[in-house]
Parts: sequence; structure tokens; C-alpha cells
Amino acid sequence: MTQENKLQTLFKDYFALYNPSLSKGVALISMLLDTTLNKGELDAAFSLLCREVAQYLQDTSSTEEKAEIFRLVLFDKLKFKVSSLSDERQLSLKQVIGLKNTTPMFMGVLYLLMAKNFHTPAFLGLSKGQIIVCFEKEYNFPNVYIGLNNNGVFITDSELSARGIKQELQILNTKQIIRYLLSNLIYLYTKQNTADKKQFVQTLIENCL
Repeated sequence: MTQENKLQTLFKDYFALYNPSLSKGVALISMLLDTTLNKGELDAAFSLLCREVAQYLQDTSSTEEKAEIFRLVLFDKLKFKVSSLSDERQLSLKQVIGLKNTTPMFMGVLYLLMAKNFHTPAFLGLSKGQIIVCFEKEYNFPNVYIGLNNNGVFITDSELSARGIKQELQILNTKQIIRYLLSNLIYLYTKQNTADKKQFVQTLIENCL
């Protein structure tokens, strides 16, 4: 079986699952972009990032405190940057952690992966071209929203409503997030006029519908 056939099978099996894990989908995209990668390398890279976060967390940290710590570590301490897609490495987990540059959607993926690792309910939403991560607060307090198009700025519930974002907020499930990232690759390969890569990713999406 060729590497391309293997990837097609892995993606097809992934999308056949009712509720596949986000981490597995992210690993598949990373291995699509670098076929020499293995799961162990990806796990090691993500573990290093989580260790940076863990040193600031306490057992009693609230949801809001965790959200602020995630933002502080990613943007203030590690100096991650969010920018438009110009390089496929911006969608590969290991490369993103190394280069500290990624897209708003993949930054949202990082937030969700960290939230899961630290047992914090969160989801990713899309509205009016804005990628929003939402941390669900306990005890009926308002949720915590972070805008990822603007390097992790906190947005209040009232601000979202006033800008019409909350009313049109589409909550994305895991399959939609992975398809969004694959569509990002098609956009990039179209800009770069890389026809063979574009066609292969298109085939992956078509086979997974």
C-alpha cells in the first residue's frame, strides 16, 4: 500500500467514526504534511506545551483562570502569533509548536486540545469570519469567550451580542474542524499553484463526505 493510499484509508476511517477525537484528526493532518512524523513525536511536542501551562495552574483554578493562563502562556510568554495562512507548516501540530505561528482556526485547535488535557469544557465556534473559543463556566456564570483572529483577546457576552457574532455563532464539531483545516490546505495549494497536493487533499475531502 502506497503512502497516499494509507492516508486515504486513515482519513476515511476517521470520518466514519461517530465522534472522532480532535487529537487524532490533528495528528492525521500533521502526518499528511510530513509523512516522516509519528504519533510519539506529536505527543512529545504537545506535552512540552502542556508542561509550560501546568506550572501556572492549581487544582483550584477556575475555568476563567485556566482560560487566562492558556492565553498568557501562548501569547505573552511563548509569543505565539496568529496570521493568515501562507505556509502549510502553520497547520502541523509539531511545526506550529516549534515555529509559534499559526492560523486562527489552528490556534483554536490548540486551545481545545489544552482544555481537554486540563479537564476544561470548551468548544470552537465560527461567526462572521471570526474564530471564537468558548470556555463553559460552572454554576451558571457567563461563558468565557476568546477571539482568535486578534491574538487571544477576551470578548464579553454583551460584546459578542452587540457585534452580531453570538447570534450567528456556529458551534463546530470535530469533523467540521478537520474539514475546515483540509479546506485551508486546498486554499493554500491553489495560491501556490501546487496542483498535485491540491488534488490529493480534494480527494481526501470527497472520500470523507
